Amino acid sequence: MTCVVAVIGASGSGKTRLVKTLVSSSARFTVLRVDDYYRVLDHLDFASRDRVNFDHPDAIEFERLAVDLTALRAGKAIAAPIYDFSRHTRASATRTVNSADIIVLEGVLAMADLATRALVDYLVFVNSSLDICLARRVARDATERGRSEASVIDFWESRAMPMFEQFVAPWREEADLVVSGERNSASEAAAINTWLATL
Repeated sequence: MTCVVAVIGASGSGKTRLVKTLVSSSARFTVLRVDDYYRVLDHLDFASRDRVNFDHPDAIEFERLAVDLTALRAGKAIAAPIYDFSRHTRASATRTVNSADIIVLEGVLAMADLATRALVDYLVFVNSSLDICLARRVARDATERGRSEASVIDFWESRAMPMFEQFVAPWREEADLVVSGERNSASEAAAINTWLATL
């Protein structure tokens, strides 16, 4: 039977690296990335897009995410959107996501929407120190998204941290499993696999 495991944590906590390691360990997994469901912003100029708070749940098209997640749970493949972070809008291409025994829903805001949350069976929280999260976000956004360190820190302080505290941090106490985003991802992925085997 197909189940959905949400993997959440702060931006830069190590979610993506951990999920990639987990998925590479078995064909039982497929991944749906919440970040790919950021809303289409083609109607705005770049300066206006840059002012959007992408760390707030309103930035995510949860309506489509819930439809796609429902289809995956039913064993159907989907055409998932792809987000272009350098342009702050959705790409025209899509990617095929096939269903699997375990659907990993990965993203900071995976539990921020009621309809999406109702489709989640288990929750894994990736815990990392916020100083490490910020350092990782600075490094990632500089290389992958062309942002300056000052702009990343501004985003972090004005958007990412307040939204994390409101919409994400409270789920740490509700999680079925808490893993470290600071330790070796292979060992943490093995811990998740061991835990899943007990379900």
